[in-house]
Amino acid sequence: MKLAIFAAGVICLGLSACASPNEGNPNGAAYFGSPGSTYDMAANPPRPNGSVQYDPQAPLPPVIAPADMVTGGSALPAPPPNVPQTPR
Repeated sequence: MKLAIFAAGVICLGLSACASPNEGNPNGAAYFGSPGSTYDMAANPPRPNGSVQYDPQAPLPPVIAPADMVTGGSALPAPPPNVPQTPR
């Protein structure tokens, strides 16, 4: 069993080597922003998305319970009532 699994792994590893490797930039096309590229840097200049500030002293947001949660309920179902058993 172990030999079959090992053999299957070796076969899969061998087949993965036949997969198309990353060829990089085979035709030498220009990258974004470099001279000769079809991407016009002036038409769509890079811009910041804004900044986020963190205030560790800020109050926490209020906790809102999910709509399907029943407040005050038990997490476990109530045990069955204790019914005396009569001997048979």
